[in-house]
Amino acid sequence: MNLVQACRVIQAAVEDRLAAEAGLSWSELEALMRLAITPGRRLKMVDIADQLLASKSGITRLVDRLEASGLIVREVPRDNRRVIYGRITAAGLEVLERGRAAFGGGLEDAFSRHLADPEVLELRRILRKLLEGNGAWEDHRCLPAFDAQEVVSSADDPRPG
Repeated sequence: MNLVQACRVIQAAVEDRLAAEAGLSWSELEALMRLAITPGRRLKMVDIADQLLASKSGITRLVDRLEASGLIVREVPRDNRRVIYGRITAAGLEVLERGRAAFGGGLEDAFSRHLADPEVLELRRILRKLLEGNGAWEDHRCLPAFDAQEVVSSADDPRPG
């Protein structure tokens, strides 16, 4: 019970800060982050759903909100009209940076400052063990390599993607 309660308290604190400082929900931030770290800065809708552990209909609503805000665009390849991609925009990259700062600050206030470095490492080890034990550890979803400097410098990248 304490695990569930701690998760809810931390998530609520982080989400409040995200909304106040970046105008994003947790899932919106995660979708933008995953798009930003993917080659070409785009993912198939089904892959976004898979990485966020969400339903197709839930992802459609999420993408609708992000697209209405100009943070992502949908793309349909000419050679395969059955596939729909979501791609982060330059505006999405800018909002993502504000979101990452808000997320980091919220996580620091509600979580990290209460734990010593060895405790954080042990918690990461335990969480990975739990995810692996339940068949839910997948590197592409659980270890997103995110280089903030790369995203900032690529915001003005003229290449498509």
